[in-house]
Amino acid sequence: MEDTTRALGVKGRHRRRPNRIPRTMRVVAIVVLIAAAAAELPAWAQPPGPVDIRGHWAEDRIQFLFRRNIVDLFPDQTFHPDEQITRGEFIKWLVLSSGLPLRPGRDVTFGDVPPAHPLFPFIDAAAAFGLLPRTPNFLPSEPMRRADAVVLAVKALGYASEASGLQSWPLPYDDTALLPDLTRGAIAIVLVADPPLLQEPLALSFRPSGPMTRAEASSLLGLGLLAAEQGLRLQYTVPVTRGADLRIEKRGVLHTLPVWRVQIGAFVSEENADRLADSIRARGLPAFIDFQDGYYKIRVGSFGTVVEAMLAKEQLAADGFPTWVIQTVPDFDALPGPFRTAALIVDRRAGLRIRPASGDGQRMRRMRTSEIARRTGALAATNGGFFGTSGDPLGCLMVAGEIFSEPDPQRSCAGFTDDGVILFDRVHFEASVTTPAGNVSIDGVNRDRRADELLLYQPSFDQSTHTNAFGAEAVISGGVVTTVIDLRGNAVIPRDGFVLSGHGRSRQWILQMLQPGTPVSVTLRFAPESGDARWEHVVHAVGGGPRLLIKGQIAGSEGLPATLVEHRHPRTAIGVLGDGRILLLVVDGRQPPHSLGMTIAELAMELQRLGAVEAMNLDGGGSSTMVVAGRIVNMPSDEAGERPVASALVVLPPQSGGDRYPSARNLRASSGVSISRARSGGISTVATCVGYVAMTCLAP
Repeated sequence: MEDTTRALGVKGRHRRRPNRIPRTMRVVAIVVLIAAAAAELPAWAQPPGPVDIRGHWAEDRIQFLFRRNIVDLFPDQTFHPDEQITRGEFIKWLVLSSGLPLRPGRDVTFGDVPPAHPLFPFIDAAAAFGLLPRTPNFLPSEPMRRADAVVLAVKALGYASEASGLQSWPLPYDDTALLPDLTRGAIAIVLVADPPLLQEPLALSFRPSGPMTRAEASSLLGLGLLAAEQGLRLQYTVPVTRGADLRIEKRGVLHTLPVWRVQIGAFVSEENADRLADSIRARGLPAFIDFQDGYYKIRVGSFGTVVEAMLAKEQLAADGFPTWVIQTVPDFDALPGPFRTAALIVDRRAGLRIRPASGDGQRMRRMRTSEIARRTGALAATNGGFFGTSGDPLGCLMVAGEIFSEPDPQRSCAGFTDDGVILFDRVHFEASVTTPAGNVSIDGVNRDRRADELLLYQPSFDQSTHTNAFGAEAVISGGVVTTVIDLRGNAVIPRDGFVLSGHGRSRQWILQMLQPGTPVSVTLRFAPESGDARWEHVVHAVGGGPRLLIKGQIAGSEGLPATLVEHRHPRTAIGVLGDGRILLLVVDGRQPPHSLGMTIAELAMELQRLGAVEAMNLDGGGSSTMVVAGRIVNMPSDEAGERPVASALVVLPPQSGGDRYPSARNLRASSGVSISRARSGGISTVATCVGYVAMTCLAP
């Protein structure tokens, strides 16, 4: 479809939220939902409890569910705690404890559960909200297997996505080794969660294929309901290598019902988005436009169940639309959770190195974070700085001494010194070109040329400048002008040189001052706003913003728009702990019931809680990705999966002779290029503009 594509990394405003309701009404709706699932009758109105559970290990949890009108008694007021529970009855208890609404008469989902079946409303609700897969039959009268019950309980709480991370967690049973990975992970979740959701008499075996008793089901679901109300947390740490640990944490559950929509396109042009949305509305379907990450996303419907959304998806796909089913809530900002974070803590004293990497390492082309990690031999990686719709990095980016993009003076930048220290500051770009006739300022590096600007294009940009014909360009090789072209654009960039490209006044300067044979030198320098002299030793840098923490205190927003700062989004951040260790943090978002995301203030407080004293926000939204040991350990929010990005932060093993991603001090001269460190301002003298914080491009 024309102009339809996956969203990229530029953040922007929310164009409109047509499903937004007043905050007071939202809070009331949430309270009503929780009350419906959890209301207890007053003591004087409660019927007598079960007469056969006194002294039973699950007595308290059975009584709890009975008082909540979730479990039923037999006519003689007995509960039969040690009898098997059927699949149908377990689903009834699960639906009631989860607060899922029952639907009026609907189509049959399972062949053996007709509408006349007494448990049809509960089984239908579980299927409609995605708890049960669609199969020909459900077998409601069969016993519920213990392993299946745990998987369903974890899914109902919104924690199923954590099962893959815990699939190798050591379980205290002798009969779980051969279970499917996700089943083992679900069992680990109910054991590791705080509070634990599986509290049964000690046993050597889990009996995964064995039938679950009514008492065991009451214990599992009762503890799950209590945890959802009082606060559920899952936290575990996985060693990555010596000096690096991965800490996963998820807090809370979703306390409102989600809605489902079908996304059918994402446009750069608002006009194109409006045109498609109007055509959908003309067909009688509600269409919404959400502005996310620089794209206008057209989403159809507000369906109460995933089943309804899937039917609409099939109809729209049959009409040729690219379709994704999106789960959302009326307002992400009004809810108390859930929040899911992945924190990588790195100790540089172990020899580990953190630095930025550009997309493909040779040209400014976007790549997925996982691909960048694989290319650089990284132990771990996160996405890096912001970038535009064309893939151009926004803000400072310097890799191994080479400046890929100039800084935005209004935004923060993270600098990495040659001995691994991380510095945060606002950085100014000081750049000039020197010829025998004098000096002139350079406006930018490796990006689109604007009116009257003079740009520097290096081999890292691409094979050519991609400029339009409304300017002049001088090709410099070996420190000498070799060619000057006018009103043509798109000059070829030599591998041992660079191109100066000018428009307007800068075009006139090139035509007047540069001819073949003219010697040219270029000086580029990052100047920190604070004047911190340690920036002279910075060899890598990545842009972001806003600054989150300064000396342990929350910093300002750097004038960023409220839609980016005050609303919840997926986030990525880098920080320094009080003991000097480095923290890379990724917060998932836009994915109820997995994680809602965080505001900038919430992100800063999260970093404080983790012990950071200095920190900076990086690109977020659909870009937010963390890769550890070749595996993505978070859930990127883009509909199509992991997003290609312009840069990443990579964690490299201790340096060796076979380093696949050399530091600036290990760069070797080639093709007559010499590299030397100056004593003043960190300047390096090289023919191809490779340098440190400041760099000079001269004839060798």
